[in-house]
Amino acid sequence: ACKWSPELAAACEVWKAIKFEFEPVDKLDK
Repeated sequence: ACKWSPELAAACEVWKAIKFEFEPVDKLDK
């Protein structure tokens, strides 16, 4: 889904990594 430009694609990858890192933490906190 991230096929606009190298910068946007990189930002999308970073955002997916951030979501992947923080979702389990969020569930543990609750």
